[in-house]
Amino acid sequence: MPESILQEDTILEKLNQQADIHSLLVVAIKLINDNIDKLILKVFRKEPHAIKFVIPSLIGKNGPLNDTAVCLKLLYALGIITREDYEDIELLIAILDELNQDDKKYTYLDDEILGPISLLHDMVLPPNWTLQQDEDKEIGIVDTLKSSIYQNRYQQMIRSALIIAITELTVRIINKQKIDYFP
Repeated sequence: MPESILQEDTILEKLNQQADIHSLLVVAIKLINDNIDKLILKVFRKEPHAIKFVIPSLIGKNGPLNDTAVCLKLLYALGIITREDYEDIELLIAILDELNQDDKKYTYLDDEILGPISLLHDMVLPPNWTLQQDEDKEIGIVDTLKSSIYQNRYQQMIRSALIIAITELTVRIINKQKIDYFP
C-alpha cells in the first residue's frame, strides 16, 4: 500500500476516534502543527553550517520559528503553502481558541461551529436537514423521533465532511514535505 494512503488512513483514524468537536479540533491542530514543523525543517538549507548554527537558533525553544503561527506565515510568504491552506489552518486554530475560551459544549450543528467551518475551502456541507423537516411539517408528519433522527444524521454528515476536509488539508502539507526545496 502506498505511503500516502497509509498516512491518510492514519489521519482519518485519529480524527474519527474523537467524540466531540473540541477534541476533534485539538487532534487536528496537533496533526497540522506536527506536519508544519516537519515542513519548516524540510524547507531549510541542508548544509553543515546551517544545520549546526542557524537552524537550531531559529526553531529552538526560544527561536522565532518555535511558534506555529509564525511558521505558517513564513511558509505562506515563501510560497510553500497556498493562501487557501493558510486561511484554513488559521481558521481552525481560531475556532479551537474560541472553544478553549468557552465552557459550553458545542455540537457540529451549533451556529458558532457550523458558520466558521463552512468557510473552510475543502468543506462541502450537505443539504440542511431543517429544510426537509419544514417540508414534513407542511404535510403533518413531523414527530420528535423523526426530528431527532434527522438531526443526528445531519450532525454525522457535518462531522464526516469536516474530517475529510481536515484530512485533505493535512495530506497536502505532508505532500509538501516530499519536495526538495534546496537540493
